[in-house]
Amino acid sequence: MNWKLILIVCLLGVVSCEDSTTAGGDTTTIEATNSSSKLLLSDDGIADFKSSNSDVVKNTLKELSQSVDVILTAPIEIPQPVDAGGGYSHEKHKQNYAELYKVALSQSLDPQEDKLTYIRNMFDGYANMYPTLGMHPKDKENHPGGKLYWQGLNEAVTLFYMIQSYDLTRGYLTEDERLKIEKDLLRPMAKFLSEDSYEVFNKIHNHGTWSVAAVGMTGMVLGDDDMVQRSIYGSNKDGKTGFIAQLDHLFSSDGFYSEGPYYHRYAILPFIAFAQAIENNEPEVKIFEHRDGILRKAVTTLLQLTDEQGRFYPINDAIKSKTWESDEVVFATNIAYKQYKDASLLPVIKMMNKISYTDAGVIAANAITDDTEDFYNRPSMFIADGVEGKSGGLALMRSPQNTSGQLQAVLKFSTQGMGHGHFDRLSLSVYDYGNEIMPDYGAARFLNIETKRGGRYLPENKTYAQHTIAHGAVVLDEKSQYKGNVKYSEEHVSHVVKTDMSGERLQVSIAADSTAYNGTNLSRSITMINEPEISNRPFLIDLYHIDSKTSHQMDLNYPFFGDIIDTQFDYSRPVNKTVLGKDNGYNHLEVLAQGSPKSNATNTQFSFLQAQRFYSITSVADASTQLFITQTGANDPEFNINLQRQYLIRQPKNKTSHTFASVIEPHGFFDPVKETVTYPKSVISNLKHEQQDGYDIVTFNAGGAMYLYTLSRKRDNNKNHTIEYNGKSYSWDGTHQLIKL
Repeated sequence: MNWKLILIVCLLGVVSCEDSTTAGGDTTTIEATNSSSKLLLSDDGIADFKSSNSDVVKNTLKELSQSVDVILTAPIEIPQPVDAGGGYSHEKHKQNYAELYKVALSQSLDPQEDKLTYIRNMFDGYANMYPTLGMHPKDKENHPGGKLYWQGLNEAVTLFYMIQSYDLTRGYLTEDERLKIEKDLLRPMAKFLSEDSYEVFNKIHNHGTWSVAAVGMTGMVLGDDDMVQRSIYGSNKDGKTGFIAQLDHLFSSDGFYSEGPYYHRYAILPFIAFAQAIENNEPEVKIFEHRDGILRKAVTTLLQLTDEQGRFYPINDAIKSKTWESDEVVFATNIAYKQYKDASLLPVIKMMNKISYTDAGVIAANAITDDTEDFYNRPSMFIADGVEGKSGGLALMRSPQNTSGQLQAVLKFSTQGMGHGHFDRLSLSVYDYGNEIMPDYGAARFLNIETKRGGRYLPENKTYAQHTIAHGAVVLDEKSQYKGNVKYSEEHVSHVVKTDMSGERLQVSIAADSTAYNGTNLSRSITMINEPEISNRPFLIDLYHIDSKTSHQMDLNYPFFGDIIDTQFDYSRPVNKTVLGKDNGYNHLEVLAQGSPKSNATNTQFSFLQAQRFYSITSVADASTQLFITQTGANDPEFNINLQRQYLIRQPKNKTSHTFASVIEPHGFFDPVKETVTYPKSVISNLKHEQQDGYDIVTFNAGGAMYLYTLSRKRDNNKNHTIEYNGKSYSWDGTHQLIKL
């Protein structure tokens, strides 16, 4: 940056520009007068970093050194807070605390005068500015604001990193410097977060988690026990709020975070880091033993909520493309390994090839050997939601995996997810070879892109993304579940009927909900079948039951990514732009095609190509079935909604009960280099479904043979059950079975 720009920035409100250039400065080695760290990187950890022969440690230290060299060549700029998320001042303050933290780490590992000069100037600049600040001029709507930022959350994150930086370097500072930093910066920030923002500090929410972690760690470093106790047990120190309460109420018994994987990934850092700080300073709390090791479950469950590429499932208000290689997960896996010695974490740490600059980081790196696998096993599992594990959850159905190419089906029936939840109970999303095949929408937001309404959630998050039609679920009468009311939906839960995911040939999950629509029972069963005689790829049987007291229009939506290849039904394309509906997200869907089954057909089939692989949805249909291909973009003047297509199957308003029966089938591959195609057509045909006293009977043809699949939707299965089909009796154990007729 040239000197004219620096002068302009200073005149516009940047403080502490003097002595801001450190390039070519004094690199004299110095020693600390008092270096006893209270938080995450101790003197022993520093010694371990220096002595480690681990390639991961060496690469991590090299990366830090290179990064700090660049940081020290630029002037320090501390602009007046004026911008919302994504704006210059917002991003510059975030950059400042991140760079301060890196330089502080480097100083603790390799003390040099030029690094100390940088640290002094950065702390001094913020200590000069912070007491002069009022509330940020662009407070975030419906969210408590900050001083440096438009929302208090960022203030807490800043203190979280600043207190670690101070903890690492205060031994190199003079008494007067420490007094000023503590009096004018650290204590005022802690006061703002814990007293001036009392409600956030005591809120069971990720904003509260960041606040208590930042303030608690500050109290530990400053020797303020009152600050520490308020952070752990809440402002009233009664345990009803604070860190312990957050652990008790934000995680299910299986370690599922109520706001979803995206926020789980974000919140795990203050949870795990503050826990380690508590263990170091308040060992009598036994924080890592709390709730039967809930922090261990929180970390391992988070890792399981990823696709084959390590991307978190975009459940609820999620920004897509977040992976487990984020800094938050690096901290979490390192500390969890240190505390629990869980060897299953080592492959993840090895694959990430980076560690946190903590005692735990070097311990984890030193534990990796040549025998540590570079493959993370993702088995099928049910993850319960709710503090006691009785509030629905997620069924993760996965094909056997030894190499790449796992088929993953996510049946979601977890709780509303607090303010970040969507109305998408009993929704289905599908992944294959790490690619989204049938996606969950996630959030309508361009995070920190200021031109998109300041990086805030966009209006379309409420008018489209949160609505049921944006997801792979059933919608009745074009109305979203739970009347589209967050408070009402948080009072009701879905429940698991049964899961049996132990077999490699058949895996089954059934979930139900009786409150999403008044007077209506919904249930959905997903069966993953891995039968080489039928197909060289696993496939899914999807049975979605609606049983109501009154008749309804019933829509089953299948969002999909890819190119439409084949449609085994008749359709027409509107000449003029046609919108699917008036509200509840339907108003954002343009009808690309509308059709119906072919004459006398009992099946429809829809095929598409995604990531060079073919997929088909074969569904039972009748003469009344209506079919739609839709696309987002209607009534979206600012182009805020991501482009997404949907295949929608509709039963008009003439039934009180109905079952949508479909087979979702991966098959074939297109090689664009060799220009060859293998297995481009579905092997499934003549799909039929019927019910007998709580049992589903599905038949289909494949490879010249007919197959019979039977499934009990009852919680209690009758052993040695006999089922009648096509004039013949078949005996089975009353759970589920697939036989070749």
